[in-house]
Amino acid sequence: MQEHTFVDRSGYATTFRHEDGRLWLAELFGQACGLSGTWAGPQRVRGLAVVDTSLGLFEGDGLEAGAVRAADDRLTVAWTMAGGRLQMESAWQHDAETGVWRRADTLINTGPEPVTVYQCQARFTFTPGAYEYYSQSCRWCAENQGVWQDLRHGTHVLHGEGGRTVQVAAPFICLRNTGGGAGIAFHVLPRGNYEIALATPLGLGTYGLVFARVELGLASRRLRLPIPSGGRIDLPVVYIMPAPQGDPVPAAPVLHAYVNRKEPPPRTHVPVVYNTWFFDFETLDVARLRQQLSAARDIGCEVFTVDAGWYGTGDGSWYRQAGDWREKEKAAFRGNMTAFADEVRAAGLGFGLWMEPERVNPDLPVVHAHPDWFVKCGNGFCYPDLTVDGALTWLRREMERLIAAYGVTWMKIDFNFDLDTDPSGAELLRQTDAWYGLIDRVRRDHPDLVIEGCASGGMRCDIEALRHFDVHFLSDTVNPTDVIRIGEGALLRAPPGRVAKWAVLRPFPAVGFTGGALANVLVPGHGGGGFANTADVDFVLRAAMAGAFGISGDIAALPAGILDRIRRAVAWYKAQRAFITRSIAHLLTPPRPLADRTGWSALQLSDPASQRSLLFAYRLDDPAPSARLRPRGLDPERTYRVTDIDNTLDTRLSGTALMRDGIEVTLKERYRAAVVEVDA
Repeated sequence: MQEHTFVDRSGYATTFRHEDGRLWLAELFGQACGLSGTWAGPQRVRGLAVVDTSLGLFEGDGLEAGAVRAADDRLTVAWTMAGGRLQMESAWQHDAETGVWRRADTLINTGPEPVTVYQCQARFTFTPGAYEYYSQSCRWCAENQGVWQDLRHGTHVLHGEGGRTVQVAAPFICLRNTGGGAGIAFHVLPRGNYEIALATPLGLGTYGLVFARVELGLASRRLRLPIPSGGRIDLPVVYIMPAPQGDPVPAAPVLHAYVNRKEPPPRTHVPVVYNTWFFDFETLDVARLRQQLSAARDIGCEVFTVDAGWYGTGDGSWYRQAGDWREKEKAAFRGNMTAFADEVRAAGLGFGLWMEPERVNPDLPVVHAHPDWFVKCGNGFCYPDLTVDGALTWLRREMERLIAAYGVTWMKIDFNFDLDTDPSGAELLRQTDAWYGLIDRVRRDHPDLVIEGCASGGMRCDIEALRHFDVHFLSDTVNPTDVIRIGEGALLRAPPGRVAKWAVLRPFPAVGFTGGALANVLVPGHGGGGFANTADVDFVLRAAMAGAFGISGDIAALPAGILDRIRRAVAWYKAQRAFITRSIAHLLTPPRPLADRTGWSALQLSDPASQRSLLFAYRLDDPAPSARLRPRGLDPERTYRVTDIDNTLDTRLSGTALMRDGIEVTLKERYRAAVVEVDA
């Protein structure tokens, strides 16, 4: 028997064993795997993969490990199946700095005949015991809502739907022993529909034991994926990482550090953008937009984006006109959006444009002319089949035509419907690969173009998407407290600088509201509907500044005093955004449910290399005017200067004192925010 052990910086050990054509995990981050680290137990709990095909089901002894190669930071293996007619290559890359494992699997048809795949997933099995797991439910305007559940008898399955990878559930879990102890977090980087299945299969015969088994990767519910002879499938990458104390919260900054280093953002910062959507939704009145453009320029915005409503030659709303990317002639810019784009550039801003490339009205001429290019869905729309060369070329040319015609420097890509069941049986794997290949080509051909991802808000905000988009929309609810709560959960899965947050404001029509004497503005209620709530302008802005920063609403009607506050916030953000983009985040308060308006919320953005941090503190509906925040990850021996954005705090404290005693932040009124800088 041979062993290969990998130890990370925190001392967590992962050990592989292989003997007689078998490869298995004896321990993962110090947790025993299988039956106490041995190759034992029933077939359905053995091995590191499960492969179900037209040639048979392969698991446990059915996976014959060929050459196993190990180096300081990696391990690779090739399993053979079906008498050599199938092969699965598995590459494990270990990052000792963070402890994260990156696993990438490829299935290859080495036989003479086509093979149909019904399931092909990574498998992890843990020693019998009692377990619980953390997952996040996700629905429109209620993304990233986490809960712990007992892993009892049966199978628990998490999945996305219709290519919306963060719809229903996020592609992420944390598993731990019930009652505490160390935990393990799994992140799927979904391409198409994903699946995470947690099961407690009973042992057989003398193994009357309950194992915990995790199988994850490409969805298997409707998978009927053909592989031709000599063909191969690259499966979704999986990240596996330790969760200290069984808690995903301290694992979050480790994930951020890993993603920021291994999946670097396409640019060092993203411009501050004004977007028209939350001003007057699809109604685009040029005279009123000019007023917003003037205000956006004055407060320091760098891009002005025209959202949905500018396109379509038929009847119906913005929603029904999707796919017809010809400019409206009888509404909006009346065929003259080029002139407005010139006005935007003359004002010193880049011009941005909304598009939803994946949704097409089936009545459009292109669909009738090329029905083989499109897949019709049961929701009244269709989508371009990007595995067909003609459809891929048509869509790329449409995107590039818009970029060239209007001088677009920012493109907001939306995704407001389900792609439905994949008729090819690939669970949208090949469609998604072609889609991301298209986005990557557009980015390569237009290196200065910022591409913003949106899917009814955050319905496709996952690590794989962040590899292709500059930023991704957090949620369609832009109420500032919603932004804070949904943002808490998002930080368990994504670095802070890659998530777009919005400050949406309208004037508060109060008597005497002149010159900024009052600080209140109107903000949307939950889900973006109705500007019926009031909020302190600094609270609104600071809820959005802990990420990629965007502004919308009727800013032109705001009084001078409020505009001056926004102008100062934008200038401050610009000075900090390179830091925010590369930062990691520590949640100083645990994530709470969206409906919970009580307590304080706080997070710390840090750059370990510079020993600098920004602390964002939010007093919600809490009676206490003060909270003590304890920063993390500081150098105990250093002395830090502690200041705040409002110039009410300036002191020097050691790293030891800061982490032990914390910083007292006082906010005299509810729904207020503070930003504290800690700099060595």
